[in-house]
Amino acid sequence: MARRRYNHLRRILNEIKVPEKSILPGMIIRFEYTKKGVFDVRPVVLVLDVKGDKIDGINLNYLNEYQVQRMFSIAQSLTPVIEENLLKLPLPYIRLQLSTSRRATAVSGKLIYDRFKSNREWINAFRTYKLASMTSPKVVNYKLDILSEAKAGKKTTAESLRRQKKAEQDKGMRSED
Repeated sequence: MARRRYNHLRRILNEIKVPEKSILPGMIIRFEYTKKGVFDVRPVVLVLDVKGDKIDGINLNYLNEYQVQRMFSIAQSLTPVIEENLLKLPLPYIRLQLSTSRRATAVSGKLIYDRFKSNREWINAFRTYKLASMTSPKVVNYKLDILSEAKAGKKTTAESLRRQKKAEQDKGMRSED
């Protein structure tokens, strides 16, 4: 069980209202959760799966900013995070390209779960939410470091980012000589 809740509001670039039936795996959503005894009533969730009347995901409010950025860096190595507007919303949104009924990919929410479940810090953030207890769902554009460090839509690993930065530094150092 998560013991601490983090506030990620400063990393939220914008929010767009989305109908509950339009929520897709890979989206980051924020909503009000009105169920008795809930610790986090306004979760920010990376949706891994939508099954009937439930959503499985990772509550980012139970992770510190370093853990969130590291998690997306690892996820980016499996499947890209891109800006899209599949749902024809007023603004585009970012989404981890997990398999959906609208667009099949090789990476599913279960694969992401299996990859992250060995990390004790992340496993404590996994949650299942009932759609009936959710109100005002919004898709969130979250400020991810991997999108600013690399081009969106390309698979990237932390190691390749380090190599790229080192190469740029080496190039800069040689041109000064």
